[in-house]
Amino acid sequence: MSEASNPIKAAATGEWWVQVRGQPYGPYTFAQLSSFLAEGRVRPTTLVSDMKDGAWVEARRVIGLMATMRRDAANDDAPDVVNMMVYAEILSGGWNGFMAALEGMGAICELRPGLWLLRTHFSVGVIRNTLSQTLERGDRFVVIDSGRDRLAWFNLGPEVDVRISKTWNAPMKAAAQR
Repeated sequence: MSEASNPIKAAATGEWWVQVRGQPYGPYTFAQLSSFLAEGRVRPTTLVSDMKDGAWVEARRVIGLMATMRRDAANDDAPDVVNMMVYAEILSGGWNGFMAALEGMGAICELRPGLWLLRTHFSVGVIRNTLSQTLERGDRFVVIDSGRDRLAWFNLGPEVDVRISKTWNAPMKAAAQR
């Protein structure tokens, strides 16, 4: 059996690294790593290590993180199922990975090229973090959860970030409220 397939015990202290597209990022605490997993920034198949240049294993093989995943899966406070809109412009070769990740989050219906209705229990933050891991520079997307009044986006640019922030929670003008 290879080392990558054996579960390893996690030290709750110490430093941890995450590998993204062959590059190590970190160091992070074990608590941060657990939080990243809960947020969808780290997936069960993401490679992690307790040494920057050490043996990389999938996050689901780290015993302490497996407990975090089971707790999150059993959490009674899990969000309700909700309908979301996802719009994406994918210019790189990330299309297949993006679609696989999107399909893995719930039922989808393509409304037109690049626009989907997604029925899911995940939050917009988890969806953004998961989908953004599949894309590259120049790709972008928006996720809208109007039922919970949430919006998340990726790679739209600083000008659009400012415009969204000013508009999403802007006070309504008196004439527009009628």
